[in-house]
Amino acid sequence: MAYTLSKSVTAFTFLDWPPLISGFLRKLHILPPPKPTPLQSSDVLWLYDNIAYPSSSSPSGWTAEFIGAYFLANSGRDVAAVVADISEKLGLAKGDAAEARIAERVQMFLDLVLEARTVEVEFAGQGRILLGPSGAGGVSVNDIPLPGGPYSDGEEVVSTALLPQGIDEAKVLGAMRTRFAGKDGWGVVSDIDDTIKVTEVRDRLKLLRHTFALEAEAVADTPELYQHLNSVLRPAWFYLSASPYNLYPTLTQFVHSHYPQGQLLLREMTFQELESFVLSLTVGTQQYKEKELARLLKHLPERKWVFIGDSTQKDPESYAATYRKSPHAVKRIWIRVVEGVNLAEEKKLNSEDRFRKAFKGVPAEVWRTYRHARELQDLVGEIV
Repeated sequence: MAYTLSKSVTAFTFLDWPPLISGFLRKLHILPPPKPTPLQSSDVLWLYDNIAYPSSSSPSGWTAEFIGAYFLANSGRDVAAVVADISEKLGLAKGDAAEARIAERVQMFLDLVLEARTVEVEFAGQGRILLGPSGAGGVSVNDIPLPGGPYSDGEEVVSTALLPQGIDEAKVLGAMRTRFAGKDGWGVVSDIDDTIKVTEVRDRLKLLRHTFALEAEAVADTPELYQHLNSVLRPAWFYLSASPYNLYPTLTQFVHSHYPQGQLLLREMTFQELESFVLSLTVGTQQYKEKELARLLKHLPERKWVFIGDSTQKDPESYAATYRKSPHAVKRIWIRVVEGVNLAEEKKLNSEDRFRKAFKGVPAEVWRTYRHARELQDLVGEIV
């Protein structure tokens, strides 16, 4: 699209610019901030499941973090189809079903994100709440006091977005589940990739194949371990991953199919390109996870926590750092040792020296490594 420079750059309609360019220009105060706009019939909306926590400032006694993602429907469909066709021909996957799966998942990265979108949600029949406006990355994050009540620990309610007429509901994740976590009890934070889902992060080709081409596969014996943890501890569940929010539909479906319901905490991306997906799993993950863990412990300071992760990224370091800051709260740290993906890197990642340094100052009874989830079954009863 060609533009003719007028007296002022602000004379351009900001919606004419690609979202990343317009967002950059607004940061430089060249373009004005966009006005909040309600969800449109041409949009796609994803609402995240969440966990509510006690709050003395809320009339109902509860607050929750509401996350929504907003896209322009099918804006990346044609390019995604081309990418899928090329990927199939290059051998990333074989067959029409795999090609269709690639196109669907790649499109999640290519659909244009929508800034300044808002949406009303009918919360569990108790009242309406307004989410948004979304930021430059197309995501809105709002801590909102919950209407109505009373609610109780462990309760789960369903809320729905109020959608505009004509929107493609097949593309919308407009229903969300909120689970209530009281002050006392347990919480479990679990990584996703290579902890509960086979991803093979340390091999880029296999990573792309698992993410975009193959049906999601649970790590062996892990669903049984998590169901055992769920029945014994009855915890609040959080799935903390460096994966980008673009994969929310795929990951939430996977979690719902194999693991206890909980809140997915995914990384907000600012680049609409697949290379940024790979970077999200390798760059700045420790800082990102430590920040998210600190926020969880702040919301639920009296809960006792189990952290579960793997050796492929920075789970040992981020979990240990959180323990050192809150030793009264973190009761167990379990790290899966991932083997057979990248032998050269695994010599360092899985070495005793790496774990000894990572867990310096953490008591031996608090942390342990494992290769098979069944090794932990008998340990669950010991921590109650």
